[in-house]
Amino acid sequence: MTDDGVGAVTDFAVRGDGQAVAALGALALSGAAAGRSAASQPLAAAIDEYGGRIPLPYGHGHCWVTRTGAGPVAGMLYLTPPIRWLEGHSPALRPRLARAVAEIELLAVDPAHRRRGTGSALLQAAENAALSDGVHLMLAKVQIGALPLMRWYRRRGYLLAGQGEPVVFATQGGMSSCDDGGDGFQLAVKALQPGVTVRRTSSRGTTLLVAQQDA
Repeated sequence: MTDDGVGAVTDFAVRGDGQAVAALGALALSGAAAGRSAASQPLAAAIDEYGGRIPLPYGHGHCWVTRTGAGPVAGMLYLTPPIRWLEGHSPALRPRLARAVAEIELLAVDPAHRRRGTGSALLQAAENAALSDGVHLMLAKVQIGALPLMRWYRRRGYLLAGQGEPVVFATQGGMSSCDDGGDGFQLAVKALQPGVTVRRTSSRGTTLLVAQQDA
């Protein structure tokens, strides 16, 4: 739990927060690709059943919320294992890969509470939790053309991949890669472990992002 000193507290969602989270999730997904735009309602049901730690294939999804005093939920962030990416690997590898990467599925702040550090507090809570779990790489999918959100992630240490640009990183099973899936989003990428950075490089006439240990 974190407190920004002015009464805004960020902590895991609790049972009963589902509809508030769904409303914010719908705000984040307005104009999103079909299939993602309906993602908030199943999340609402899961939060009302489990709270902020939701059992999923290959691990748990985690949902943080920010509240201001006794008021309603002002912001939410949902962090999940990258299930689509994991299912592209053999079943034997999935358990070892599950903690290599975490993906921000949803991040939304009520318009009345923006520019107060709410989004930054949510992102910091998620990064701290992922780091303590040994996650190597944090990913966020940003809608193509969402320039203010892209700038927001850049200011917080994320590198934006180009459309379709792969991200390469080391796992316990060797080198692996992922991309945006071609569904109207770009990846924002940040290395979490000490001494590791993400850099753009070129290979055989194409560019890619590589997470590597600093020399």
